[in-house]
Amino acid sequence: MKTTPLPTPDPEAPRAWIGAAFVLLASVALLSGLTLVLTWRLAAQTEALAELRERAAACKPRVTTSSEPLREIEPAPPPPSAALGSGAYVAAGVDVAPLMRLRLERVRHGAPAGTVRFGAADVLSPRAVHVLSLWAPWCTACKEVLPDLRQLFAERGDSWGDAVRFLPIQVLDPTAPEDAIRTWGPLMPSSAIQLADRSLADSFVAALRDDSRRLYQGTLPVTLALDCNRRVRWARIGVPSPAELKELEAWLDTFRDELHDGDPRCRQVWCGNGRCENGEVGRCEDDCGTPAEAATPSERPVTGPTEVAVASPSDVAAPLTAAGKPPAARPPPCPSSCSRCDAEGRCLTLWQRTETPVAPPDPRCGDGRCDPDETTETCCRDCACEPGLQCRRGEGERDVCVPAKIWPH
Repeated sequence: MKTTPLPTPDPEAPRAWIGAAFVLLASVALLSGLTLVLTWRLAAQTEALAELRERAAACKPRVTTSSEPLREIEPAPPPPSAALGSGAYVAAGVDVAPLMRLRLERVRHGAPAGTVRFGAADVLSPRAVHVLSLWAPWCTACKEVLPDLRQLFAERGDSWGDAVRFLPIQVLDPTAPEDAIRTWGPLMPSSAIQLADRSLADSFVAALRDDSRRLYQGTLPVTLALDCNRRVRWARIGVPSPAELKELEAWLDTFRDELHDGDPRCRQVWCGNGRCENGEVGRCEDDCGTPAEAATPSERPVTGPTEVAVASPSDVAAPLTAAGKPPAARPPPCPSSCSRCDAEGRCLTLWQRTETPVAPPDPRCGDGRCDPDETTETCCRDCACEPGLQCRRGEGERDVCVPAKIWPH
């Protein structure tokens, strides 16, 4: 019987199996290490997320330093507004929020002049309602309405107190505001601050001219009444009649009562109402301002008095003689070009003055000769003004004939 020999084992086969086993073990070890690393990172991220959620739940909104307690009220959208034209009243009010971010020139009694944001709390106090008067030194009609407003505030000042405030705003004129107030201040109601917009684009009236408001229609003066939410609730373009002034007085009483009696409209929380409320710091510049306002004030020195006079021009007494008695002679007559003079015959209001800013001056003006084509209207430095008027020049403006100053520097 023939026997078949067994195959001879390959001496390299065990080595191959051992190598494959080592590769498999290394792969398993690598995958296990990666799994451990991913598990550790996932646990760390989960823990960090839980910590952030705890901190967010415990975080309280920043609060202001206002003396009034902050109310935990859900913010609401602004009240609706509608277009407002001349001599109209809109109960909901007209939104003038774009004005709040404008920077205007400011004059304050006993303090340097400078610039200030119109919506700043020291301009439009959240504890008051305001009467705004847009005027210009060249505006004849403005000098008719300002004494009427002064009389209104003189009659109601004791009952209104600080709850109703007057704010004059000089527009469309390059005259330095301290010069304008020094000259025309006696016509105005008393005010702690006076503003002027001398921007090249006339930003203040441009915002009022917008189709959504139509509060300026190319004519001065403009009288606006702002309620507790800084919304225009009464407006008059031109000189108000006595009946309209009584209407304004009644609405100011209404706005003051809304402010003091807790009317829901004066407690509604929204950005633009003028009250820096809970959660608005850093989010609502219109109400809370910016840190830059206090950090970098823009001010310049003012020479001479800038306060508003306490007596109206009609109350200016005639000078006394050496014996202490009024002079027997009557005051000089009012010049033909004036519609109103004070007790000493000084012109307060001009007849037939243009209600638009004057054109740039003629470069020949100032050579000392009144040329045939020059008049007092175009160059009063060369051609003398009429009696009762004097040639004056403001900052950057041309020379014009204006009434003599009511009080000296």
